[in-house]
Amino acid sequence: MPVARRLSNERRRWRCLAKLSFRDCAERGWRSRPGGFGRRARGFCSLDSRGAMAMFCSQAGARPRTWEASPPEHKKWVEVFKACDEDNKGYLSREDFKVAVVMLFGYKPSKIEADSVMSSVDPNTSGIRLKEFLDIVRKKKEAQLYRNEVRHIFTAFDRHYRGYLTLEDFKKAFKQVAPKLSERIILEVFREVDQDSDGHVSFKDFEYAMNSGQKQA
Repeated sequence: MPVARRLSNERRRWRCLAKLSFRDCAERGWRSRPGGFGRRARGFCSLDSRGAMAMFCSQAGARPRTWEASPPEHKKWVEVFKACDEDNKGYLSREDFKVAVVMLFGYKPSKIEADSVMSSVDPNTSGIRLKEFLDIVRKKKEAQLYRNEVRHIFTAFDRHYRGYLTLEDFKKAFKQVAPKLSERIILEVFREVDQDSDGHVSFKDFEYAMNSGQKQA
């Protein structure tokens, strides 16, 4: 084949590659090599453990979603706000907010969470106004729904109901979600997710990895 024609073909292939998304490249298993492009790899030679986890998150389907309250839910949130604003101040104090969270979500916020919320409100007000409260509750609801999705995925792969995932569980999970990944990459992912290196991935480890992977996906 003439050199000029071969170079033209190579440029065309690289332009096609540039149009592919990261996910498409990963799914196809392409890899580049000196002097050419288009050879299929058994795994993903340039995909690291973080990229693999990002792809796992994308393929598994768990992702934060924008969520809007239904009219009955919105009404309930407003009623909780009014019930906690006993003195009709027009805002919730720190303690009022804690009570509201208990009423809506069934747990008492930690000092760190309360500090974070109070520091995020308008500094010109004495507390959390209704509009701010509704926005905070909506975001908490979105986070709760996402966490439930992650828990569902974790439980689906924890087939023996042990409360943790082993390397074999990880291999089976990736085989279902990303079957073209090499065992070497899966092992690297497992070692990175297994934060205390005890050979077990707890839900806390798994959730942290999913959140980190989601930011890269």
